[in-house]
Amino acid sequence: MTDDILDLLDLIRVRGTACVGENLTWPWRFCHVSDDRLARFQLVLSGQTWIQMEGSTDRIELFSGDIVIIPNGKAHCYFSGNTPDSEEPSAHLFCGYFEFTETTPSAITTRLPDMLVERHGHSGRAQKFELLLQLINAEVGKQSEPQQSVLNRLTEILCLHAVHDWLTTALFHDETLKALASPRIKIVLDEIHSDPSAAWNVEILASIYGQSRTVFSEHFKLATGLSPISYVRQCRIGSACKMLESSRLPVDEVAFQSGYADANAFNRAFRRETGTSPGAYRRMQRV
Repeated sequence: MTDDILDLLDLIRVRGTACVGENLTWPWRFCHVSDDRLARFQLVLSGQTWIQMEGSTDRIELFSGDIVIIPNGKAHCYFSGNTPDSEEPSAHLFCGYFEFTETTPSAITTRLPDMLVERHGHSGRAQKFELLLQLINAEVGKQSEPQQSVLNRLTEILCLHAVHDWLTTALFHDETLKALASPRIKIVLDEIHSDPSAAWNVEILASIYGQSRTVFSEHFKLATGLSPISYVRQCRIGSACKMLESSRLPVDEVAFQSGYADANAFNRAFRRETGTSPGAYRRMQRV
């Protein structure tokens, strides 16, 4: 089971963006609107806060050292208690968000719960979590400006720790996650991720898997929720999105480097995956 969890974690790629919070004094409240692109989080550095998901009457109290992650970006609010405990700030929060990269299988991200809560000292790896908390506190508490890149990397590790704890339970009862943890499926995914632009087809991928095309396609769809070719297309378009965001390459060149010899075919595939054209996508990233 431990090997299965590590195999699944190896498939997860996140980009973290940390935002150093502030001391909040009673009474206070703030909300995040729904955004399924972002997995927002709050780490309570000191004090306490409450969280409530939109549309729910349940509210959860968080204490110093606790972290909450909203994996699928649903709307939620944080607020102070009904009465102040003292004249000191009621909470010091360290916040930010994660983005799961295009190579992270949707079979994992779509199964994550609306809310993940890690209690201080209750994690399956409490000692490592405590060390991570100390590193974040040290960076945030520096007299000089905290290094954004350091905090971003620490938040990514924080996310993986929380997902690791969730997987420990989820793998016992989720057949899709068990299939995704298969070593042979992982080999196929690694090959695709290493070069999405390659001329992949079902026959080549099935030979890597070591089974017939029919058996491979059935197993692959159970594990990822997609057909092999749909998964390749998703990875190619994800790679194209990164190029459109970070380079000035012409769209035709982005298409070629993403594995599309025909720009029109690329445009159709891109619109199918993202709902917009490559040019419009690039413009939106620069607004």
